[in-house]
Amino acid sequence: MLRYNVSHSGDISILKVDGKLDCLTVPEVRPEIDKFVERDVKKVILDASGIELLDSSGVAVIVSLFKRLRAVGGDVRIAALGGQPKSIFNLLRLDRALPVFPTVEEATKGF
Repeated sequence: MLRYNVSHSGDISILKVDGKLDCLTVPEVRPEIDKFVERDVKKVILDASGIELLDSSGVAVIVSLFKRLRAVGGDVRIAALGGQPKSIFNLLRLDRALPVFPTVEEATKGF
């Protein structure tokens, strides 16, 4: 099961995801991610503190959001990545391409 919500801090959108971000749940969250691009949102933080499991589909949707926002002058930051999702990021070296911060608060600084 996947739960997500979007909150805002000034001009920053924060996508909080809880549960498994995998091939079964990515279709649920993809429309919300598409809205960021449609609404010309430039600053997004993915609060990954509640992600229990991340598979290749989850990685793909995160990388897609990153690429789409970068293409229009925006940016994505990852916050509170831990457990298995952090291991996946490290294994794929995504932590070198995507900015990862220990907390949402840290991710908002200097945006």
